[in-house]
Amino acid sequence: MKKATVSTIIISLVIALNGFCAEQKFALVDMEKLFQNYYKTKISDADLKKQAEIFKDYSNKLNDSLLKLQDEFKEVRDASQNIALSEAERENKRIAAQDKYRQLKEKENEVKQYNSEKQNQLKDKYEELRNSLLKEISETIRKYCQPQGITLVLDSSGKTLNNIPSVIYRVPELDITDAILKEINKPVEDKKAPAPEEEKKKEDKKSDKK
Repeated sequence: MKKATVSTIIISLVIALNGFCAEQKFALVDMEKLFQNYYKTKISDADLKKQAEIFKDYSNKLNDSLLKLQDEFKEVRDASQNIALSEAERENKRIAAQDKYRQLKEKENEVKQYNSEKQNQLKDKYEELRNSLLKEISETIRKYCQPQGITLVLDSSGKTLNNIPSVIYRVPELDITDAILKEINKPVEDKKAPAPEEEKKKEDKKSDKK
């Protein structure tokens, strides 16, 4: 009796699931392709690269100061051990070497802290921009799919924990990546397109030449 009941439940679930799937309309997108080719991604990457160059320039200046302190420390340290100098002179050099060593360690910490802070700052900024852009792309996908009755969109660029593509097989008709890419890049494409007046002028010039 129990076996019959379990079998009935399973059959009912399968029938219900099949009915649910039949009512759904699916689509696939390559989120990696959309993100990499989104015009705002390229703008953000350029801004981050510019900021990274500014940080790098200052980091190089700090490193130059560090190298200078290292040379100065070695010079006074060696002088403090020079037997050609008097005991008093060597003592003065020894004290100067200790002070220079302290400055050297402070500069090393400054360089280390600066590089760590700026690396984290760039990382956080990248994540912030990335999440914002992905949200914009996802919203475009939603607006595109709703009028067409598409109820589920899967990312075909992802992989499983076994490094296997998450989508093994698909028909080309399910992929809406190019359509979405066109939508998210529409603002820049519209700017590239010549205005109707300009097109008319070009046509008139061609007619005059004939």
